[in-house]
Amino acid sequence: MFNPGLKIGQVIKNADIVEIFKCGNMGGMRRSKTTNTLVLVSDYTKGLYHDKWIGGDLHYTGMGKSGDQDIHWAQNETLAESDCNGVDVHLFEVIDPGQYIYCGRIGLVSKPYIDLQPDEDGKDRKVWIFPIRPVPDNDVRKPEIFVFEDMDDYKRRGKNVDAEYIKVMADARKKGRKKLDHPDPVMSKPEPKLPIVIPEDLVGKRLRHKVFGLGKIMAIKGVSIVVQFDKLGVKKLGYEICMEKNLLDFIEEEI
Repeated sequence: MFNPGLKIGQVIKNADIVEIFKCGNMGGMRRSKTTNTLVLVSDYTKGLYHDKWIGGDLHYTGMGKSGDQDIHWAQNETLAESDCNGVDVHLFEVIDPGQYIYCGRIGLVSKPYIDLQPDEDGKDRKVWIFPIRPVPDNDVRKPEIFVFEDMDDYKRRGKNVDAEYIKVMADARKKGRKKLDHPDPVMSKPEPKLPIVIPEDLVGKRLRHKVFGLGKIMAIKGVSIVVQFDKLGVKKLGYEICMEKNLLDFIEEEI
C-alpha cells in the first residue's frame, strides 16, 4: 500500500496532492500509475456533484460532468473495481475553498448504484454513486449539512439539502457576515490556478475524441497532448480544455 505520509484530518493544498501522489491537478478522481493510487476529492464548495454522508458512509458521485455517467468509463471503473484491482484509494474533502482535508484510505462498502442528479447544464441525468468509507473508520471533519444518520433520515430531509445550502449562503451574504459556517460556493475567493500537470502515464493511451475519433497519445508537450489519430493524422490538443469539455474517452486496448 502507498503511504502518503499524511495524518487523518491534515489540511494541505492541491499542489501538495499532486506532488505526493504524482497525479494530475484537476478533477475529483485522479489516477496515478506511478504510486498506483486513485485520489478522490469531494469538493462541497463547487456544487456540481452532490455527495452525502449517510450512516457513516460517503455516497460519492462518479466521474462525468455532462450527460449520463458510465461506470465503465475512466476512473469510475477504477473505483468500481478497487476491491480487486490492487489500486490504493485515498479521500480528500474540501469544505473551505482551497483546503484539502485528508480523510485517509477508503474502501467500497456496498455496490455502486444509479441516482438522478442535475449535470453542469442543470439537466437531470443518471449518475453512479459509490458508497465508500475510510478504512479504518475515523472521525475526520465532515460538513454538517450533508451528514445524515441513516437512509431514512436522508429521505426525510436530504432531497432539498443542496437548495437549502445555497439559501443559507445567500442569507449569510445578506446579513453581511465576514466568515460563514459553511463555504460560499459562489462568492468565495478561488484558489490560485495551478499550472496544468498532465500525468506521464497517459503517453501510449488509446482514446476516442468526440470530434476527431480514435487515436493514441504519442507525447506530452507542456500543457498539451500530441495525438496520432487513426484517420486525421497528428494533432496537438490542449489537455485542460479537453478534460473540461469531456472531449476524451480513454480506451483500454485489447490484449
